[in-house]
Amino acid sequence: MLSTLALAAAIQLPAQAQELVPGTRYDPDIPTLEEVAGHGFRDVVTPPDDVIRYMEALAAAAPERTRLIQYGESWEGRPLVVLVIGSAERMARLEEVKAGIARLADPRGLSDEEAETLVAELPVVTALMHAIHGDEISPSGAAMAEAYHLLAAMGDPDVELIFSESLVLIDPLENPDGRNRFVYQNEVAEARWPDEARVSAEHDPPWPGGRGNHYLFDLNRDLFIQSQVETRGKVDIFLEFRPHIVADLHEMGGDATYFFPPTAPPSNPWFGERQVALMDVFGEAIAARFDERGFAYFNRDVYDLFYPGYVDMWPMGYGALGMTYEQAGAGGLRLRQSDDDLLTYGDGVLHHFTAGIETALTSARNRERILRDYLAYLREGVELGERGPAEIVLHSAHDPGMAERLALMLVENGIEVFRASGPVSVGDRALSAESSFIVPLDQPAHRFIHNLLDVHVPMEEEFVQRQIERRANRQPDEIYDLTAWSQPLLWDVEAIETAATGARGAPLTADDAAARPEVGGGGDSGAGGGSTAPLPEALVGYLVPWGTNGAAAVAEALREGLRVRAAGAEFTLDGRRFGVGTAIVRAAENGPELRQRLAGIAARHRAEVVPIDDAYVREGMSLGSRRVRGLREPRVLLVYDAPGGSYSVGWARYVLERRYGQRTTAVRASSLGRARLSDYDVVVFPSGNYGGAVGDGLVDGLRGWMRDGGTLITMAESSRWASRAGLLATETERRGGRAESDDPPEPDTPEQPIEYLDAISPEDESPEGVPGAILRTLLDTEHWLTAGTDGEIGVLVQGSRVFRPITLDEGTNVGRYADLESLVLSGIVWEESRPQLANKAFLIHQPVGRGQVVAFAEDPNYRAYTEATQLLFMNAVLLGPGR
Repeated sequence: MLSTLALAAAIQLPAQAQELVPGTRYDPDIPTLEEVAGHGFRDVVTPPDDVIRYMEALAAAAPERTRLIQYGESWEGRPLVVLVIGSAERMARLEEVKAGIARLADPRGLSDEEAETLVAELPVVTALMHAIHGDEISPSGAAMAEAYHLLAAMGDPDVELIFSESLVLIDPLENPDGRNRFVYQNEVAEARWPDEARVSAEHDPPWPGGRGNHYLFDLNRDLFIQSQVETRGKVDIFLEFRPHIVADLHEMGGDATYFFPPTAPPSNPWFGERQVALMDVFGEAIAARFDERGFAYFNRDVYDLFYPGYVDMWPMGYGALGMTYEQAGAGGLRLRQSDDDLLTYGDGVLHHFTAGIETALTSARNRERILRDYLAYLREGVELGERGPAEIVLHSAHDPGMAERLALMLVENGIEVFRASGPVSVGDRALSAESSFIVPLDQPAHRFIHNLLDVHVPMEEEFVQRQIERRANRQPDEIYDLTAWSQPLLWDVEAIETAATGARGAPLTADDAAARPEVGGGGDSGAGGGSTAPLPEALVGYLVPWGTNGAAAVAEALREGLRVRAAGAEFTLDGRRFGVGTAIVRAAENGPELRQRLAGIAARHRAEVVPIDDAYVREGMSLGSRRVRGLREPRVLLVYDAPGGSYSVGWARYVLERRYGQRTTAVRASSLGRARLSDYDVVVFPSGNYGGAVGDGLVDGLRGWMRDGGTLITMAESSRWASRAGLLATETERRGGRAESDDPPEPDTPEQPIEYLDAISPEDESPEGVPGAILRTLLDTEHWLTAGTDGEIGVLVQGSRVFRPITLDEGTNVGRYADLESLVLSGIVWEESRPQLANKAFLIHQPVGRGQVVAFAEDPNYRAYTEATQLLFMNAVLLGPGR
């Protein structure tokens, strides 16, 4: 407790000091937020520009103790920065310090003596990350307060210890675009006085809210896939500074208090026991500080330690300790909670500030233990790779570009990957060098590699059994996120564990990964790509095998005005088999600059181009067959806004615009009736129930448009809506296989004595939900929608949608889930779900006049890392029009 004298001194302190740590004296040469932005840390939801301006002001005021690093720009052009804070002596030799940190992070060849020297000399690196969700507003206020306190506090022994033992990285605003959207919407709706009612306009922002970034992604699920520019820069900073402690500061529902670890079960088995044990050290320290200040909190509930794609979980793959902190969110300046307590924005700032500073202090106090645990984790990873299989070979015979893209994704995560130097022998198979990439397992990222590439990452059996019991009683499960994310399954790439192949060639580099076209601007001419090698002269023209890279190259070629045709069936030419969808670019149809133009496009997308001087096919479809279709750049309308799910809308828009470089017109659902459908070839309905937004007249208009050649694409909940609206000639099922349109069954008179669980089960329920698992899905390889695939993929299934297969007179089940015995590839699928899902439809093609409906049972663009189903989606967009 404060003494009377200390309390009196605190009362006389300036307001800025009183709101942070009572009794602290602050250096007047370090600017306060009020001096820079005109308000205090706890008074106003600071706009993103002012957050950055304040961090710049702090860096300018204390240049010897700070480095302000801009690590990227958001999609909307706002800077992404991290403020590095350390002692003047340490910051003067920052590059030397970073070199030592990097050496500790790769202990291969590191002697015990060298390790001891590094542990004795190196600082612990603590990263405090803030506001990855734009509508979680208090973390950025806390970030500015943390930086101010560390730089301005005078004579504070805790701050002195932090400077002595550590470097602190403060990212004040991970999602500036989302925060800008929130601040704007909040200011538009705010009343004369801050409104406490959660139903008020300032607490009820319009779609899509501020949570996501420009593309409406949840950036806290993007860490390993790095589809978003905000994430790529963040991971670069993580790889540059290798933080040992990472705390990510969030907000949760307004009726909660404050959460910090230890976490709830389950724990990811690839994270180390030392890391998990260290959580208690931080939990106890923060709890003591919160108890001292009278702040309520909870632990071991809700938030788990399983999915590796969070900001705090990604560093766990490299031996760091990652932690999520969650503050009850006021959603504005004041919120009346359901128990009639008042929660303010300022409360959240103070709670997060307190947790952040205590985290940095606890890191400093435990510097040596943290560094030793970190080193031990990485050494164990190398040793595990030396004892077991030596390598994982990534291979795709039908789409080498997909294997390369997966390899490059690993490189972006700091994982070593090598090209094959020649044919790769795996068992009795000889894999081509062009389609194979080698991941050595004797590297520090050993556990992280398994976490991303293994078919299945198990949950604790005790936890799973408890979820089965809860579901039997119709209680929600406690699974926080997905139960499966295996990247090879979702990319349709083999990941083969093997002994040393002796085929390691040149390493893939970060420059290779950075040259991907979507990083450089979505395949725009001149952006990204590798070196442009001239194409040979070709008398007839060029073939582009269809696949992830080929489809992206064709999208750009069409956008640039090249005449492209697509094969509607397989054919063999010069002894090589070419699949459905193979692009045919004839020299006679494209002018004298074809070689140069196509070479540039191919280089940007790493697409294979095969010159042909002879079009005489001896097996399969002829190149002049009626099954060859001319393509044109599709005119795409993406239905935007509510009732579409914001994530689904954002994923689709990103995949179209950035991943494949397809020009797209986003039309709000409320304005769809004003759009002239004849101006578009493709209409995409992201997941959502459009029953209230699309009336009977517009449904009839869509039918007429399809009869004239339009392609309608639906997914997940919009496929369910299309079925209800009569646009899709199949139905979803209720539990037990009953059609959704059937009348509920008459209740049976139960026999006596009753079976308790049967007696309490509702008569009419949705199918048992799938908590994010990967199901084996079989594809019709003769259908154009499956171009670029080999007939079997993994599909990420989440939710309780079950679609009956369409009948042969209505259309084609292009993709269906496998039979019961081979259905589940990865993750948890409850026993009650499996029989109902087996052999049900995933991808339906239904002709309508000269057009069609293409319906997906799940979202094919999920989080932008379900690459195989994204290709199916783009097949519908690129190959559907004109069929």
